This record gives sequence, structure tokens and C-alpha cells, in this order.
Amino acid sequence: MLSHSNPLGYRNLLTWQQANDIFELTEKFVVSFPSKHPKTGQYLTDLKDQMIRSARSVVRNIEEGYLRTSTKEYISFLGFSAGSLEELIGDFKYCQKGEIGDPKGCAKGIQMGVGEAKMLQKQIKSLEEKGYREKTVSGNDMARKELKNRAKIEKDFDEYLKDILDKSDNKNK
Repeated sequence: MLSHSNPLGYRNLLTWQQANDIFELTEKFVVSFPSKHPKTGQYLTDLKDQMIRSARSVVRNIEEGYLRTSTKEYISFLGFSAGSLEELIGDFKYCQKGEIGDPKGCAKGIQMGVGEAKMLQKQIKSLEEKGYREKTVSGNDMARKELKNRAKIEKDFDEYLKDILDKSDNKNK
């Protein structure tokens, strides 16, 4: 069971602080968009709106989870934040590849997003271990989470290798 003497204590969390920085960066970044996609000519309003919603969701889920009554609920909301963040990073990468918006802002968004993702994962892992010690998270839940993490690491590594091979193939052409 979580107990918070300060209901605004989430503001002291580095994950919340950086999520706010990412939210602000995203708001500034989408202002740099042209009205239409430079390659397809499609309007970019939906992409702008989605990036803002994703960035906002990262922040708000940390806040909401912090005040939940159990460690397990808190972990779930941090997971929602991590999911929204992954979506936002994907959108920044899409913008980078499509040369949409300010390139420096885009690179910074990706960099900050990846750092935030690592911090959120560490926070989640720490809370899971706390829940396991307090017997509010089962050993089976921990094992399932570890298997899921390993599968994600393998997938990320496969994508990394594919990217390297693709770049190597393009160089040799």
C-alpha cells in the first residue's frame, strides 16, 4: 500500500520532471511543422495533435499513478506512461525520417524520450521489487515481466542489427 504525505510529491520525481520537459519540447517542436508533409502533401494536423496527446499522457499518468492506493496500480500507470512515451518516440523518429519540423528539436525529443524510457523502466522495476518484498506483487508477475523485458531487448537488438545491415547494404550500392 502506498501512502503519500505529500499529494504533490510526484513533482520531486525525475521521471515526472523530465516528462514535463518532453511535453514542453513537443509543444515547441510541433509548431515548427510545415502545414503539409513535405513528401506526401498531407496535412500534419493529426500528427501534431497526437504528439501533444502522447506527451501529455506521459506526464498525467505519472501523476495519476502516484496517488493510486497500491504499488501494483502505480506500476500500471507508469506502464501507461511508458507506452505513450514509446508512441511519442516513434512519432519523433517518423518526423526525423520524413524531415518534418526542426531537426534539432526532433533529435532532442528522441534523445530525451529514450532517457525518460530508461528512467521509467528503472522506476517500474524498483516498484515491482518493492511490491514483491511487500507481497503485493507475486513471483509469477515478476517472472512474466522479466520474460517480457527479455523479449523486448531481443526485438530491439534485432531492429538495431537490421538497421546496421540496411545501412551497410546502402553503402555498398
